[in-house]
Amino acid sequence: MWEGSYGKEPFDLRLAVLRLIKNIPVITAVTVLGTLLFGGGYYVKNVLFYQDHLYAATSIYRVEYTEEPTQSGDYYINEMSWNTYVESQEFYEAVIGHLSEITKDLSYVYPLSKDRYVEEVEAFLASDWHVPSTVVTTELEGWSVYIAQAVEQTMIQEFVESNPQVLRVTVIDPAVTAVEVLPDVRPLRAVILSAVLSCFFAVVIFLLRELGADSIWLPVTLRQRYGLAAMGTIHSTELLPNLEYHFAKAERIAVCAVDEHIDPVEVWGAIKERGDGSTLMGKEWIPMPAPFLCGESGDSMRSMDAVLLVIGAGSHVGKPLERALEYLTEQEIKITGAILWEADERLIRTYYRIPFASNAEDIPSKREGSL
Repeated sequence: MWEGSYGKEPFDLRLAVLRLIKNIPVITAVTVLGTLLFGGGYYVKNVLFYQDHLYAATSIYRVEYTEEPTQSGDYYINEMSWNTYVESQEFYEAVIGHLSEITKDLSYVYPLSKDRYVEEVEAFLASDWHVPSTVVTTELEGWSVYIAQAVEQTMIQEFVESNPQVLRVTVIDPAVTAVEVLPDVRPLRAVILSAVLSCFFAVVIFLLRELGADSIWLPVTLRQRYGLAAMGTIHSTELLPNLEYHFAKAERIAVCAVDEHIDPVEVWGAIKERGDGSTLMGKEWIPMPAPFLCGESGDSMRSMDAVLLVIGAGSHVGKPLERALEYLTEQEIKITGAILWEADERLIRTYYRIPFASNAEDIPSKREGSL
């Protein structure tokens, strides 16, 4: 029974790079599609169909402490504490009271629940602990100002009364108007990020597909992975020397294709065209169908002096070849040599001509010649 050499076959970086280059149009198409899908979706959502218009009213205060903090350990209110005060139930109830007084002449009542209040009101302490600020952000420009004014009243009255450490709070920049909050939309960055990520995942998916495609692109793979004597391809320069060496003593040679879609008559015709005038033409070449198409092919091949196995190049051809080798092994049919059919000749030439293609493991044997 034949034995595969998957464990001994190294990862071929050169072949992977060449296959990647060959599939650049597909990767580019996937990258463009991903960019349009994700980058375009971001632009449509955040620019074309943006509807959440928000308005912010800002108030700035000056705080005077009963004992001014001058050294480490002295009391002052940091930003987290300011937000704790502003979001407290006591502060909220005071704001609601002042807001009712400010808007008592209006027919519309803004539904300012506690949860909504916590989301819309925020305190900041940018640098100096004497100068905090509050920002009220709502969907209604006028109500942002009204709520900000209510917060100001609460700060200078109820807050000071309930905090003995605070002597006085003064509004130094009251909220008179509210400005629209412009969203931080960066479509160019979104498009670039979408393109980079789409290209990255396209390359990763391609490499994973290549690793799992069970492909055969080079004649040397037939030797490394399956232990077959690789004659080359129909257009390679080493084909005739290899055939003459391996089939020198054979008179009747079977040409058998692994894939039923490969016509062995066409293969023999191509070999005949290449070998016109050589000693190979004095032998009897007999095209035979794929092993699984004709049950009698086993008996016919056993009667031959040698067998030339025709293997199609491409993706997902490894498993059909394994099945054929299992069958031929059980039938006690010895494979003299194998030829890679419909191979990508340009890929093979480039593979052996690039500057770093000097790995001895990938250079064909003396019998195979040089690709």
